[in-house]
Formats: sequence, C-alpha cells, structure tokens
Amino acid sequence: MNRLTKYIIKRMIINFVVLFTLFYLLGATIDIIVNLDEFVTTASRMSEDSGFIMKLIAIVKVSIGYEGPRLFEVFGFLHGVIAIGAMAFTSANMLRSREFVALMAAGISLRKIAFPFLLVMVGISAVALLNQEYMLPKVAPLLLRGYGEAGEKSAASFPIPFTPDQSGALLLAVSLNPDTNVLTEPSFLRRDESGRMIQQIQAESANWDSATNAGWFLKSGRSVDIEFDEESGQATILQPVQVDYFDTELSPYILTLHRYGQYIGMLGMSQLNSMLDASGGFDAPLLRRHWYSRFASIALNLLAMAIVIPLFITRETVALSRQAIICGGVGLTIMLGGSVVMLMPIAGFPAVVSVFLPAIILMPIAILRIVTIKT
Repeated sequence: MNRLTKYIIKRMIINFVVLFTLFYLLGATIDIIVNLDEFVTTASRMSEDSGFIMKLIAIVKVSIGYEGPRLFEVFGFLHGVIAIGAMAFTSANMLRSREFVALMAAGISLRKIAFPFLLVMVGISAVALLNQEYMLPKVAPLLLRGYGEAGEKSAASFPIPFTPDQSGALLLAVSLNPDTNVLTEPSFLRRDESGRMIQQIQAESANWDSATNAGWFLKSGRSVDIEFDEESGQATILQPVQVDYFDTELSPYILTLHRYGQYIGMLGMSQLNSMLDASGGFDAPLLRRHWYSRFASIALNLLAMAIVIPLFITRETVALSRQAIICGGVGLTIMLGGSVVMLMPIAGFPAVVSVFLPAIILMPIAILRIVTIKT
C-alpha cells in the first residue's frame, strides 16, 4: 500500500468517524429532548428519596442507558450512507485544494485515486457485518424497549397467545422474557386431525434448548393424555405423568419475531441459521432473504460508492454544491431503494437471486461510471 492510498484511507476514515459521531449525537439529542418527560418519570421513580443533583444524575444515566445501545443499530442501518458522505467530504476537499491536478500532473490516474475510497467502503461494510453478527443480537433486548422502559435491562415480558408449530401443536404461555428467553407457565397442546386436544403439557417455566435448538426444557412439567372413543366420541382423561422436554421449532427468536417485527433485523446469521433449520412457525423465505441480504448489502454499498465517485473525482471544474445534491439524491435512492427491493418477495425468483437483484442491475452501471472517468 503506497503513501497516496494510506493518505486517502486515513482522511476518509477520519471523516467517517466525525460524520457518524455528529449524526448519532444529533439523533440521540433530539430523541432525548422529544421524550424527556418519559426519561424524567423513569429517573424520578429510580431516585425517589434523593436530592436534585442525584435526580439529575439519574436522568443522565437513564438517557445514556437508553440511547447508548442504539449506537450499534444506527451504525448497522446507516453505515453505507455515512460512508458515501465521508467520501464526498474527502474528495471535495482534495478537489478544492487542487490535489487531483497535482496527482494527474505526476502521472497518477484518477481511477487509481478512486480505489482507496472503494477499499474503505469494503472495510466499513465488513465491520458492519461483524456488528450485525456479534453486537446487535446482544443489545437486541435493550433496543426493543419502549421509552417507558428506559430504566430496565430489557424489554418487558410479553404474553404468548396460541401459536401453532409445524406439527400443529399449540403453545400458550403467560409470558416470555426476551432477555432470559424463559417461558412462564407454558402450556403445549397436541391435537388430532379433527382439531381435538389429545395431550396437554403444562409447566412452571421452560428454558430453550440452545444446544440442539429442538425444544424446551420444562420445569415441573406434567403431561395429561386424552383418549377419545371412536364410536361414542366420549373423552377419557388419563393420569398425569411427569415430562421434562417438549420438541418444537418455536424458539424464543420466533416467538419474539411474532411480537416485534423489527427484531429480525437485529439477529445474527447463526441465529437465522438455527431458525431456518426448523422454520415452520415463521416465514422461511423471509429468513433466507435477511440472511443473504447481509452480503448483498456489502455489494450494494460498493456499487453505490462506485456510481457516485465520479461526481467528485474529476479533472473538470464543477460546482461542489450541485455535485453534493446529485450525490445525495442518487446515493440515497440506491441505498434505501435497494434495501427495500432486497427484502421484497419476487415471484419466480429464489431468495438468493432476488436479494442480489439490485446489485446485479447496478453492476454494469457502476463499471461504466468507473471506466468513463476522464483522467
């Protein structure tokens, strides 16, 4: 890596960090101001008998505790857009100071100057992939909280209504804790072909089998079988027996997805894989599209960068304000529109093709834009 490449990479990374920090702090500050009443109420409840200073400290702690985990969410969703902004600031500054003229006078092609920007985009997208796999799943229970739950360590437990699994069994529970993934007072109901209940399994609580992802470990579980006389239709309830395990694909992730639709964007690929192994309780094609989109988004980021780079890396005299407006319009359209299309079900196309369809369409445009840079 030569000195020029290191120079451009360093400047773009600095601009990315500055832009991301400013964007995140601005968003967090607006969010805190708009919902200050909720934070004050939560902080007052946590420091009822304290003085003014301690209550003020409690408000700050509650605000930071709520907005802090959103750092990873903002980075995951907006890293591509912010990276294009960092490229625009870096290249515009170099264009304004005539650095491109000096580089071309030294015999360096503008296409070579564009390469470090693309390299940084790949690096930022790779960090975003690691963030999606390792950080977002850990802070997901915090991101699901409402403003009234700002002082809690996770979103509140929620009831599980009748939920069928792939075999037709029904799950009903008083609550599921999204932080500990523990079911409280679950009931599992097995039915025959006509829909009659033939077995009821109840327990005090249940813990998901994370080793095999095949079912729930039951605490104080007991099973009651019901037999029906085929001629009279009369039911006979048998004696309860102890049971310690129930086989089902209804994992805590699937149950949480039924409650919070946005939760799927916070899951890592390993969690999506475990859900795909037994996805009867949820939309398997949707899970596949989200899995493939983790890599398709990297391609989309890179192609979007390649398309807008010639707006700033040019030998011609241009109005930077005009170029910035065009860059913003084109970049946002590609990034946001491509993200929507990636997750849309397209009839006749398998998930792996439909997810990469925006990248396939944009690839010749990006190659043409890079090749036609006047240098």
